[in-house]
Amino acid sequence: MDRREFLRAAALGASALSMPPLFAQDAKVGFEELTREQIDAIDRGLRWLAKNQYSTGGIGSTCQVAFTGLAGLAFLANNSTPYRGTYAKNVRDALKFILRNTSKQGYINEAAGRGLGGSGMHGHGYATWFLAELYGMCGDTAELGDEGVKERLQKAVKIIAESQDPNGGWTYEPQPYGHEGSVTVTQVQALRSARNAGIAVEKKVIEKGLDYIKKSTHSDGTIAYSLGSRGSGGTYALTAAGMCVFSLYGAYDAPEVKRGMNALMEFLTGRRGRGGHHDYYAHLYAGQACFFAKSKDPAFWTKGYATIRQELLAAQERETGCWSQDGYGGAFGTACATLVLQIPYRYLPIFQD
Repeated sequence: MDRREFLRAAALGASALSMPPLFAQDAKVGFEELTREQIDAIDRGLRWLAKNQYSTGGIGSTCQVAFTGLAGLAFLANNSTPYRGTYAKNVRDALKFILRNTSKQGYINEAAGRGLGGSGMHGHGYATWFLAELYGMCGDTAELGDEGVKERLQKAVKIIAESQDPNGGWTYEPQPYGHEGSVTVTQVQALRSARNAGIAVEKKVIEKGLDYIKKSTHSDGTIAYSLGSRGSGGTYALTAAGMCVFSLYGAYDAPEVKRGMNALMEFLTGRRGRGGHHDYYAHLYAGQACFFAKSKDPAFWTKGYATIRQELLAAQERETGCWSQDGYGGAFGTACATLVLQIPYRYLPIFQD
């Protein structure tokens, strides 16, 4: 059975694959990847997302494409698909919402401008990531009717390619000029996920995107807000995002990545002040970077991820299950937190070792 067949079997309801092992350990390093507290927090968070999903399938009072894409990923990460699992209906409704908000050209947006309730290219990137992971998990199963998903995913990838600035970055709207680091990261990750799922992605588009992030790296390993704004040190959030993307593409040995992962660990261990905000955005990417880079140094996982987990568990509202300190009523924080805490489940194709 190859990997795609394995994932398809899981999606179609193989009962032996329906639940992750409790208190799983990484045998190589003796690290407890899943704790009872962590599992309980995940369950509370997912229940909050499910309870707060509208009848339209959307989640959040604003930027619904972005938050629904991320929440959909969190449901998928729990091994739910549109037709099986605890959150099957939630995945199905999220998918319908994303498809309903996809234009004929392929842009995924709420038909509202950024700052007016629209998610912009951030949301397009998260929604594309959701579609790619869903397609990667479910393949060509007729029950999903995923020819429509595949077609929308291909168009979404095309929008990303056509919106790339000549210097390799992306900006807030689908236009081929302008660039900013956090948007660039969402697009490059979405492209990686789509390529994993078998969708054709031009190599030069990815290479230019990676080169943009590399050129935005300070000498101390931190990542600048945008190419050309290298006068001050980079933030924890953008450094985490950049290191996640580098790790996704296996660029562990590049000097920028070695310095960047060291800087990321300094942020996590308190040796470097984080400042600013966007903690849930930062943890979303830092958690992935620590997971992907653990093959180079187990401490990224056993110390870096453990720190992120501890902070997330401490920040959850235990009664509601929500991570509400995100500035968006909990939709963004809860989606990010539950997604990061479920990395050890390894159900998402992109989270495969």
